Amino acid sequence: MDATQPATATPWPYAILEWHPEDSAPPVVQEVLARVRANTQRLRQIIASQGWPGRDLVGEDGADAAWLILQHAGGGVTTLDTTENRQFRRDCVPLLEAAVCAGQAHPRHLAHLVDGIQAVEGADPVYGVLGDQYTVVDGHPVFARSVDHAALDARRSAIGLAPLSTDVARRERGEDIPAIGPDQVEPWPTPGRPGHVR
Repeated sequence: MDATQPATATPWPYAILEWHPEDSAPPVVQEVLARVRANTQRLRQIIASQGWPGRDLVGEDGADAAWLILQHAGGGVTTLDTTENRQFRRDCVPLLEAAVCAGQAHPRHLAHLVDGIQAVEGADPVYGVLGDQYTVVDGHPVFARSVDHAALDARRSAIGLAPLSTDVARRERGEDIPAIGPDQVEPWPTPGRPGHVR
């Protein structure tokens, strides 16, 4: 932790993914990086043969895991952020869009992926789900650049996400806004009804 925290704002334990130079990392860190790379390669293989591993194929936990592996495939983490991984993440956007529409992926999976890609590329958020995209001032989200809140909320609603004000209220109360697990803000969507949840 002492070796990574001065160089990154990424919270522990995720900061170990940014160990630099990588060849100076302890064996356990090198093992973690090798596992993340192997998981990413395995996810590529699964997607190539089965499509996006959605709820019917792997269950909600498995779909959460697939999304988490995809998050680790890049997202600006220097040790993992390759041109190939960035393209892989972009290629997964339409797959996740279809999976959300079919009730096979959680809307926050898609929103985090899209906003993560936007953040790495220096573009505006599409859904406003990343905690570092805005601060909360007097109960209102303040983005670094001008963001059309109504358009953002319309995009959120279209995929089944609660309004941004729901996330803001949770942040003000000091609550997490998890993208996976039993404490998700929104339930999983009903298959075939984008924007509608069970």
